[in-house]
Amino acid sequence: MSVEEYLRTSFEDADCEFVDGEIVERNVGELPHGTLQVKLSAALSGLSSRLGIQVVSEIRVQTRATHFRVADIAVWRPGDIGTRIPTVPPFLVVEILSPEDRMVRVQEKVQEYLAMGTEYVWLIDPQERKAIVYSQQAPAGRLEQVLRTQKPDIEIPLSTILPS
Repeated sequence: MSVEEYLRTSFEDADCEFVDGEIVERNVGELPHGTLQVKLSAALSGLSSRLGIQVVSEIRVQTRATHFRVADIAVWRPGDIGTRIPTVPPFLVVEILSPEDRMVRVQEKVQEYLAMGTEYVWLIDPQERKAIVYSQQAPAGRLEQVLRTQKPDIEIPLSTILPS
């Protein structure tokens, strides 16, 4: 499949990723995944008027010429990010693990986001109630209980968004 075909395709159940001509299905989140995604989206969106950030869920992000990933949540600083597919790397990407996700595959996505210029990637495991925060300064990631970024400064304690 070509990039153009992928971009014109809508998928029945959930959007798929595209890697070097291949369609890659994503694990559709279960209740803990969906609940966390809604809570974190709401928390970030609540900061949007003060910080001027743009928060989008389930968005296709072109990480390489022939790689399109679907971020659970992506956040941009103020400004024009494109129209259909963003042309500017998000400054923050959030990936929420589903029980079927494999760390090797998720790590590949994290490194693609960082390589394209994304400054922060938050990888959250709702079942384990843990998060790894990756950044340009810490590309190997650090286990954190508070999700943070700088410029703009965002600080969200993991305990406030994890499902009970």
